[in-house]
Amino acid sequence: MTERAIDIELLVADAPDDAPPVEPNSRVDVSVDGQMYPTAKLTDGRYVAWWFETTAPPPDDRLTTEWVAAPTRYLAAATLGELWENPAAFDSLTKSTIS
Repeated sequence: MTERAIDIELLVADAPDDAPPVEPNSRVDVSVDGQMYPTAKLTDGRYVAWWFETTAPPPDDRLTTEWVAAPTRYLAAATLGELWENPAAFDSLTKSTIS
C-alpha cells in the first residue's frame, strides 16, 4: 500500500470580499450521510463546500465566510460535514497563531 497526502484547505474570510474564485454555474448539492451540502468548482480545479443547508447563499455572497476546499466535491462536503458536527475541531484548525 502506498500512502499519499491529500490536501484539504479550510478557508475563513478576513474581509467580506475574501470568497474563493469559483467557476460560474458550477454549484452542485452533494448528499453526505443524509445532509445536503452545496459545492462548486474552484477556478483552480478543486472543489469547495460551504454553509450547511441547501438554501445557502452563493459561495461568493458576503454572508458566506467559511469554506472547505478539496480535490473532489464529496471530500469537500464530507469534511465540512464533520467540522459542522464538531465546531471545536473547526475552531482549533482555523485558530490564528498571530499575536
